Amino acid sequence: MPNLTGTEDLLGPARLINVIQGSFKVSRREGDVLSTVLGSCVAVCLYDTLARLGGMNHFLLAEPSAGDAVDSHSLERFGAFAMEQLINEMIKNGARRETMRAHVYGGGMLRPGMERIGTANRAFARNFLERDRILISHEDVGGNSARRVEFRVVSGQARCRQIPMTAADVPKSVKPPSRPVGDVELF
Repeated sequence: MPNLTGTEDLLGPARLINVIQGSFKVSRREGDVLSTVLGSCVAVCLYDTLARLGGMNHFLLAEPSAGDAVDSHSLERFGAFAMEQLINEMIKNGARRETMRAHVYGGGMLRPGMERIGTANRAFARNFLERDRILISHEDVGGNSARRVEFRVVSGQARCRQIPMTAADVPKSVKPPSRPVGDVELF
């Protein structure tokens, strides 16, 4: 599926659109669903029911660390860039900050030591939305599960399913016992 953003995303038949890390999508097609999978990353879904428009971003890190080399390509990983891109595209296509609402998802801790990243991502998203006076109507954040998020752009409805990430959930490969055949052992 092509990586669409902006107004090219606004015309045509409904579809399922995957939002990958470091990207955002905006659409007003009736029935379009934006989808992503999150761990410590955060996705913000914005919608404006008056403008009948919605969008989603997916960012990896809240902000660059001191000493991080930041160029135009690496900006896509960070929350400030992701939020500005999404909000600007929404406004360009008829949404207004005053009537936008947000859902916030992700920011989990899937592995020990990752809590700092998820926590920083969640805090960044909340603070950014508060500064821009965009109300959060729903959030599902934190914990130690991955999430699959599906967001209907026109209605602002979302479904978030947690995906447990424990060792018990990972299937173990079963090696059939080897049987000697003559002087050769098959394995």
